[in-house]
Amino acid sequence: MPRSSGGTDAKAPAASAVAPIDPGAPATPLALDDLFDNVGSGELRYASRCSELSGQWVELQAYVTRSHDDRCWMAVDQPGACPDCAPVPVAALQLPGFAPPAGSTPEVATLQRLRGQPSYGFAIGADGYASFLRLESAQWIEDEQT
Repeated sequence: MPRSSGGTDAKAPAASAVAPIDPGAPATPLALDDLFDNVGSGELRYASRCSELSGQWVELQAYVTRSHDDRCWMAVDQPGACPDCAPVPVAALQLPGFAPPAGSTPEVATLQRLRGQPSYGFAIGADGYASFLRLESAQWIEDEQT
């Protein structure tokens, strides 16, 4: 079966195709429902729009949580959801290289705003995790206090 990247090395870092972070670049607002079809059911699938959005700047609203083994951060569709433990599939994408701002911890019960670039297609990251959908260069957007 051909790899989605068309390459022969599945361990090539996906981040190489991602543009440098540009905080002023326009971003498409998204929710995880925009990246998945049939959320909340056993028929969960990646939306066809994932290919179109791959490499685009987006602003995503999702719940941020640690992976089951605490090795990486993920954006999920339900507060505190664990894709490994949930009784039905959970809409989730990896956040490679993500870290909350120093001194901040995402509240698992609160929607967070993230800015980054979706990367769709099979890849194995530097952390050893394989995924089909990631948010590269993910940055946590803190709401400005007025």
